[in-house]
Amino acid sequence: MRYKVPQNIDMQDRIIGPLTMIQFIYAIVGTGAAYSLYMTLPKPLNLIAAVPVLIFTICIVFIKINERPFLNFFLAMIEFLSAPKKRVWHHGSVDNLKVIIYSNKDNSKQKAAVKHVSEDEIKKLAKKLDEN
Repeated sequence: MRYKVPQNIDMQDRIIGPLTMIQFIYAIVGTGAAYSLYMTLPKPLNLIAAVPVLIFTICIVFIKINERPFLNFFLAMIEFLSAPKKRVWHHGSVDNLKVIIYSNKDNSKQKAAVKHVSEDEIKKLAKKLDEN
């Protein structure tokens, strides 16, 4: 018996026309904010405040950059602009750095044993390893 394997499971479902649920929520919240700014502010300021909010909402809902939502691009831009552009290396002493070196007190007793191996022994060992 053959079963149909679901594909494109990472794609969101379309709710209203070409809009997904999250795009629809962004559109409702953005247009609601633009409408409330338009209705509450006095005449010259209402267009100055409402139009950028409406344009930003349209960008978030409909524009994709490199097949990624505009909101990801916008958040990456904010992160880039807020991050420092220079890294400074302070040459000199660091006050909070502590270096602790541990050593054994009985260094004379613990010496590494050096074992000398001849070429014949190495060849015999290589032959045994190759056989297995």
